[in-house]
Parts: sequence; C-alpha cells; structure tokens
Amino acid sequence: MATPSTSPPRPDQPGRELRDELIELAGTPDDYSSVPALLRSITQFAADLLPPVTYASVTALDKDSYTTVAMSSEAALAVDEAQYAENAGPCLDALRTSDPTAVPQIDTTVQRPGFRAAAQRLGLRASLSIPLFAGRGTSIAALNLYGQDTGAMAPLSAAVLAIFDSSGEDSDEPRLDGLGAGPLQLMTGLIGAFEVRAEIQQALGVIMVSERTNADFAYAILRSRAAETASTLTAAAGSVVKQGWRWAEPA
Repeated sequence: MATPSTSPPRPDQPGRELRDELIELAGTPDDYSSVPALLRSITQFAADLLPPVTYASVTALDKDSYTTVAMSSEAALAVDEAQYAENAGPCLDALRTSDPTAVPQIDTTVQRPGFRAAAQRLGLRASLSIPLFAGRGTSIAALNLYGQDTGAMAPLSAAVLAIFDSSGEDSDEPRLDGLGAGPLQLMTGLIGAFEVRAEIQQALGVIMVSERTNADFAYAILRSRAAETASTLTAAAGSVVKQGWRWAEPA
C-alpha cells in the first residue's frame, strides 16, 4: 500500500517544478529506479499546486492488478480502491486507453457505483485521470485528480483534454491563456512530455530503419547508447535525430 507524502517533493533537487517532473518522466526508461520518486513528486505537486484539486493519486498496473503507487491523502486511496474493487472507473479507463478521462459530475455516474459512492462520502464531485508515460512512450500510470468543486474542475479538465487532442500531427496548439500558475505548470509539463516522446519515437524510427529491426530492439539500442555516453535517454534521442544513427555512434 502506498503512503501519503507529507514532505516537500524531491527535496534533493530544490527549485524543481511540476513541469520538470512530467518532462523528466517522459525521458526516463520505464524500469528506472527514479520512476517511483517522480510519480510521488508529481502527485504531491498536483495536490499542492492545482487549486481545484482536493486529493491526488497515481494508479499503476502491477503485474495483473491495479495499485495506488502514490497519493496525497488516504482519502484518494479510498476512491482508487473502490474502482479497483469493481474493475471500473476513470483511473482504470485512463490507463487502459491512454486518454484522459474526465468525470465532470460524479453524482450522475451510473456505470461506476462503487466509485460514485466512495467519492460522494468524501464530498468529491468531479475527477480527472491523466495517463502518464515514461521513455518507452506507452502509459505506465494514471494521475488521478479529485475535486469538490465541479465549476473549478471543468476548465482544468478542458485544458488537459485539449492538450491530448492537439498532441497528434496537424493539430492546433491548445490555448493556455487564463490558467493560474499551477495549472499552467501542468499544461506546459504535458506539452513538454509529448515533445520528448515525439523525439524519442523519431529516434527509434531512425534506428529501426538503419538496423532493420523492431521497436523493442531499437529502444534497447537507444538505452544502451544513453548509458555508453553517460547521457539521458532524451539527449541520446536528440543526438540520433540530429546526426543520424551512424553519426551518433560514440568514438
């Protein structure tokens, strides 16, 4: 079971912000030991910096079962576990589909009675679950945001949905004007994470063509290159994209 974080996030790295954690997560290999700390930090930042959010948590798939790996409060865990118990809810939907799932009015939810009951007991009226991804580019977790004010949660949900809608090719840039400082950090962090993912995927494409291999082997090659050059996965990908795979080989 996860335990709530009561200390400032990432105390070893003062000056870090929510956007930094989201961008770093996107460029971190999925199985690195730093991933749990990043998820805990993102959770606490979300609870502290997003005014509409009362509680925050992160759901991940552990083998064959869902689990809460980070939370700002035991209350968030209770809502998460109600969804795990009936194998239905916004946090599971976001993780399964890799799309954000917003519940603008929890009291009108019919198909998720366990989630509705647990949330209402805590006075929660709206929620938003956002898929999170690491270096491989696939969803590894869902950031769950629970709020007591439907009106305040609505603009936050709309902005996140717009960013995911605009993450594909030939999409318009989302408008971020009018957001407060905390929500703006979330949005710019998500945008930055998508940019990191796009560059890593582009680098994988270059390696796949050069080595005539598949995506999994290309990812292993890129990880090895990052280790050989003592650089991050993001930096290694940038080198491949800019210089080409052969030119990017270390001396």
